[in-house]
Amino acid sequence: MQRSNWPLLDGRTRPLKMKEWGDLAVMDPDAGKQPRGHGFLAAEKDWLHIDAGNALENPIVTLYTGDDPGAESGWDEVEELTVISTTGFLALCDSGYEPLRKENLATAGAGPYLIRVHASDRSSDGKKPRFLIQVIPGERTGAEAEPASSTIEESAGPLLVRTAFEQPDEWTRLLQVLEGGSEHYKSITVIDNPAYAGFTADQIQARIGRDGEDWPNSTVVLIADERTLASADFPLLAVNNLPDEDDDPFRITLAAAGSFVVNLELANTGFGEWGRGVDADGVYREEHY
Repeated sequence: MQRSNWPLLDGRTRPLKMKEWGDLAVMDPDAGKQPRGHGFLAAEKDWLHIDAGNALENPIVTLYTGDDPGAESGWDEVEELTVISTTGFLALCDSGYEPLRKENLATAGAGPYLIRVHASDRSSDGKKPRFLIQVIPGERTGAEAEPASSTIEESAGPLLVRTAFEQPDEWTRLLQVLEGGSEHYKSITVIDNPAYAGFTADQIQARIGRDGEDWPNSTVVLIADERTLASADFPLLAVNNLPDEDDDPFRITLAAAGSFVVNLELANTGFGEWGRGVDADGVYREEHY
């Protein structure tokens, strides 16, 4: 693919009316990668995959270089991920990984890009889905941060995922409590990666690996967010990741999390039973083994 003469994206493009329906990707088509992922967005080096939903209408896509003031209103969904471009080339591509426009979106060359995707009507019958994709160059001083992987590393068994990174002392104390606790915590895998800063529960669930039968490797997730680290008893956000179950997330203290995980693994109790036992502030505190 001849791309040396492709112009850099400059400002906002006119809306692009795609002729065929399918998912979207911001990627280097020559990097030999096939973007895949669960959830609205998934990313690794040199690509970002965008789930275009299940609407039957062809979408309308607008591109923008840099931050677009005032673009946040009027959209059903807004999510963003960082992509590391190793080649200095990114293009908007269709589901077959073919470029849709001859414009290089990597306006600052190789390095990190924050890609913010706005979407509306992804699953609305009779309406054309709309997307606004902003490609924003990141800082290029010092070591580059790794992008959030489309599959959380070591995602097997119960997970404890850190999403808040402004309270390092509190996080250290949480780990000390975890490591000094009983054997009931041993099955928990800790994910401490700044790439997941600010992630929602849905975004984390979308990045949990699955087996050949589409069964998640981790069926329960504990999230250490800002609220967790702001309290001495570390109220983790517990999320049920079992397919076809709609239990609401709830808070559980770190002290109670060990018995919670063990009893779920032994099938002594169900996730929903614990959720119904929270205190008035929405936190479960009782310990039982």
